[in-house]
Amino acid sequence: MKLIPVSFIVAVALLVAACGKDKFETKPRLEIKDYNTKQVGPGTTLRIRLNFFDKEGDLNEAPFTAIIRRQNQLPLDPSQDKTDTLVYTLPDFPKKDNGEINYTLEYGFLKESTVENDTIHIRFSVADRKGNLSDTVVSDQLVILMP
Repeated sequence: MKLIPVSFIVAVALLVAACGKDKFETKPRLEIKDYNTKQVGPGTTLRIRLNFFDKEGDLNEAPFTAIIRRQNQLPLDPSQDKTDTLVYTLPDFPKKDNGEINYTLEYGFLKESTVENDTIHIRFSVADRKGNLSDTVVSDQLVILMP
């Protein structure tokens, strides 16, 4: 009787295991698809498109969080009272395991400094209706221009 080489058995086992895995996980996943701009000026709107993936498809009416992080070194004017953590509820939509989230913010909301361009990153996360939290995805550097 001939013996089958161990490396062949391992290779077949790895191939079967890899083919059996789902592309989607129970934990939701976000990825940034694109930006309409990375430099936001007066009178413009920042638009970021994100793709979502969720095995159960239960992201409808789920919490979506965006956290704005300023990178500037100069302190803000103390009269600025804008929040840096924004929590939204995704709209109701039919169950789907992947789709797109369109996120927009107006220049007037993003502009905080009155003496320099603002440099920011935005951190995004989502939790499905069962409480499974996605990893955080971070935007590229975004510049909010002086008027």
